[in-house]
Parts: sequence; C-alpha cells; structure tokens
Amino acid sequence: MNKSYDHIPLAARRYPFFYGWFILGLGAVGFLMSSPGQTYGVAPFTDPLIEVLGLTRVQLSTAYMLGTIASSLCLTWAGKCYDRYGARVVAPASSFMLGIVLALLSQCDHLAQAVASWVPSMVAPHVGFALILVLFFGLRFSGQGVLTMVSRNMMVKWFDRHRGLVTGLSGMVIAPAFSATPALLNGLVNSVGWRQAWIWLALLIGGAFTVVALLFFRDSPEDCGLKPDGPLANRALGAKKDPSRVSVQYTLAQTKRTYTFWIFALSLALLGMYATAMSFHASSIFTTAGLRREQGYLIFLHAALVSIVLRPIVGWLSDRVPLKYLLMAMLGGIVTSSIGLGFLGAGPSRWVVMLGNGLCGAVLGTLASVTWPNFYGREHLGAISGFNMAITVFASAFGPWMFSQSRALTGGYG
Repeated sequence: MNKSYDHIPLAARRYPFFYGWFILGLGAVGFLMSSPGQTYGVAPFTDPLIEVLGLTRVQLSTAYMLGTIASSLCLTWAGKCYDRYGARVVAPASSFMLGIVLALLSQCDHLAQAVASWVPSMVAPHVGFALILVLFFGLRFSGQGVLTMVSRNMMVKWFDRHRGLVTGLSGMVIAPAFSATPALLNGLVNSVGWRQAWIWLALLIGGAFTVVALLFFRDSPEDCGLKPDGPLANRALGAKKDPSRVSVQYTLAQTKRTYTFWIFALSLALLGMYATAMSFHASSIFTTAGLRREQGYLIFLHAALVSIVLRPIVGWLSDRVPLKYLLMAMLGGIVTSSIGLGFLGAGPSRWVVMLGNGLCGAVLGTLASVTWPNFYGREHLGAISGFNMAITVFASAFGPWMFSQSRALTGGYG
C-alpha cells in the first residue's frame, strides 16, 4: 500500500542522498510535535485549567489519570494499525487529531459552560471534570501515544546495523529540544496566555505538520526500493560484527512470553510514572521547594545539557554492549533524580535532579527505540511497541495522582 504512493511528491530513491537521513530528521520533528501531548507539555497549562474549570489539583490529576489510562487501552490497537497502514497514513492522522484536541482545549471552559447549560442542575457541576477527562484522553492518545510511537518506529526501521548510533545522533537534537520545551511553553503561556498558546500549537501541528507528514513520511526502506542503512549497510563503523537483526520475527503473542520483554517494559514504565508525575506538577513542586517557576524550569534545560553529552555515547554503546547495562544506568538515574527531588531546594539538590534526569533522558531514547527491533524484529514492531507504550502510558497515569495525594496529605512532595 505504501509503495504505490512513494512517488508522491518524489520517490525516496530519487533523492541525491540516502532517504533514511531525511527520515531521521522527520522523526525528530515528529517527536517534537508530540510535545503538547506529553506531560511536560501539559504542565504549564495545569494552573490555568484548575482556575477556569473550578477544579482542585486532585480532581485535575484524577481526570488526567483516567484519560491517560483510557488512552493506554487503545495503543496496542494503534500499533497494529501502524503495522498495517504504515507511518505515512497513521502519522498525519494522529497529528491532525492532536491539532483538533488542542483547539478544543483552548476553549474548554467555554465548552464546559455551554454543556452545563443543557444538562440537569445536579449534573452541571461535574461537566468540567468530564470534559477535561475526554480531552486528556485525546491529547494523550494522539500525542504521547501514537505520534511518538510512529516517529520512533519509522526512524529505527530505516537503520539496522547502526541503529543505536543514529538513534544517539538524533537524540542530540531531540533531548535538548524536549528538555527546553517546558520552559518554552511556560514562556509562551506567560506571553500570549494559555488559550492563545494552545491555538497556535493547534495550527502548527494539526495544520502544517500534518501536511509535512503526509508528503514526506515513509514507513520502511524496503517499501521504497531501498535497504536499511543505505551506503553504510556494509560498513561496521566499530559496531558489532553481526548486524542487530533477529532470525525470527516475533509476533506480539510470542514477545509477551519472554521475560526480557517484561524486564525492559516495566522498567520503562517506572520511568514513565516518575517523569510524568514530576512534569505534571512541576510548577507546584518548584514553588513548594521555594523556587521561582522560571528558576525551577531551568532544571529541565540543564538536564538537557547532560543528555546532549550522553546521548551519542549511549547510542554508540548500544551497538556494542548488552542493553541490560544501559537499563541499569537508567534505573540509577531514576534513583538519583528522586533523591534530589525529595530534598529539592535552592542548594545542590537541583544539580542532583538535573544529573538524574539527564541520564534518564539519554538512556530512555535509545532503549525505547532500539530494544524491540533488536530483540524481536521489525515485522510486528508496531504491535510490540504499541503494547509497550500502553504499559508505559498506563503506569504514567498514576504518577501525577500519587504526587497530588502526597501534596494533599503531607503538604509537599518529599
């Protein structure tokens, strides 16, 4: 199906360079476009939402949790759709859906008031909660879920022998951009207001990027008459002598029966839960610790510097050492960051959080990209990665709720 449309607007094999490098850049842009659906992309908007919808922090966190859980239940299906229809169909669909959801979020208070006027008086007080729950579902499903999954899978399909190396290179762009996004969005909200910020993002993602994905995304090199790695296919560049191909293309059912899948999937889910909780309540965490919002958000920017340095090293290592060692490093980063967060203040604890977050960010991008094709092949990559994403998203749903309970019961997050 994808092959018949490869020639529009220009066949990938007719470009004067290996199209996989273009795919690498497009995938990185796809990651960035998913930012409003990521928790750190929601964080700058949480306080305005609490105010205009008349919700408590626990209520908003609960709505976010339920919406995220609901989205996780659909991601395995979305992964199977990706296997069937490819990146060129699924990516534009998800980015367009994300744009629509962002536009609706920009008017969520007006929508809640309109709906409340049409329902019985006993139901009206709950309309805001129900509406934001539905919108959180759409936001998490289209942004954090589908668009992220498709962008990541598309990149790793175009490379095999040097999959870890190119993932590390792309991470040098993705990691700092991701880390800078919370501060940038916070600045955008402060400059133009939360409503206008979401409108601008809706036009960018639902309009401009949808067209880019429709025209230039390609699912795999084989569909375009090319081969993975292109000119580098027969060059080792210091990678393992045997390319990271698997002789058996695992189905999702076969994958679920391997203990390796669960070790990696549950570890990635743990990081998702912690990172989501920290990002969602970032403003509250920083102010509770006695930091200004802008000062607190610099933690994400400084963590980006750590990721920039470590990401290519981690990618280089993933082609040479067992991935379990990188998994151990990621878990160590979680411990480091959480210790720093527990004692967060104006002192060195900020640097502990920065180092832990930077290490986690550097390793996460590589593990989430290379683990599944390296271990289980590319034929059912969508279903496998979609199921893993479902586990991660499901776990991440509980993080903000747990942190909000900590704040409600103890007055802080320590």
